[in-house]
Amino acid sequence: MLKCNQVSRIVSTDDYLELGFMKKMEFKLHLMMCSHCLRYVNQIKSLGSVSREKAQALEASEEQLVRMEGKIREDVGGA
Repeated sequence: MLKCNQVSRIVSTDDYLELGFMKKMEFKLHLMMCSHCLRYVNQIKSLGSVSREKAQALEASEEQLVRMEGKIREDVGGA
């Protein structure tokens, strides 16, 4: 059975994908029994989702800035 510190390490380092079948089952069983680790896993997932959304928003904003800059250059050059 995995301990809380092992679950924390697995989650924080994305080692979950590399776990074998039995370790994944131990991980899931631990989460079913430990509300603290389950809450931690959910917080990490939420943090990752928010980070990805923010990164996508910033990327979209940069694209918009590039388009606006091009439009301004066209307008200034055409004046």
